[in-house]
Amino acid sequence: MEFLIKLILALLVLFYASLLDWRYREINDASWLALVLMGIVFVAVDVVRTGDNTPLLYFLISVGVTSALMFALSYFNLLGGGDAKIFIGIAALFPYYHREVITVFPIFSLSVFANAIMLSLTLPVYFFLRNLPHLKQVKSARQFYALFLGYKKRASEIKPYEAVYGNGEKFKFLLRTDAELGKAEGEGEVWVTPAVPFVIPITIGVLLSALYGDVISALILFLRGR
Repeated sequence: MEFLIKLILALLVLFYASLLDWRYREINDASWLALVLMGIVFVAVDVVRTGDNTPLLYFLISVGVTSALMFALSYFNLLGGGDAKIFIGIAALFPYYHREVITVFPIFSLSVFANAIMLSLTLPVYFFLRNLPHLKQVKSARQFYALFLGYKKRASEIKPYEAVYGNGEKFKFLLRTDAELGKAEGEGEVWVTPAVPFVIPITIGVLLSALYGDVISALILFLRGR
């Protein structure tokens, strides 16, 4: 019952954060702080009820490991600060698995992270299918690779959440979270990629990890069983 309450509360907060991320490509601190505070309340209740400090130990390990990883990713601009804080909130609310699931990750938040990354990898497939009409114009491996990163549009039509990564001849393939959005030099057509509202795959990742496990572990077990 406790697990179900945690899951419902987490999904409500993450759904709200997803709406903010979709609309503004930003989330507020209230979202991740709510997750952390709820996590503190639940672990405190567990310690008082059982008279055992083990839940607190799991809480500290989960938050500590997740915070270290998220800080490193944010420091190198590989993950947005808001997304990193959301993972810390998830680590606080779910310091351990409440049921047996398919996973090789010892910490719940890492399983969620793996699921969110795997879900995000569906975007390159979408971009490539969208760019099939441009396939005949491809003259190099770099131009072919660019088809998986975004789409072509006029510079004057760039949205505030889109970043330019090429002009058809030259491409910048590593766009970090500090990439300049909504701006392009000159006129004509450019290749752009949208800033992904990452809280959405995180939310789906929480549900997957809680009920099933993570996709990476399932693939590993499948390949080992062949």
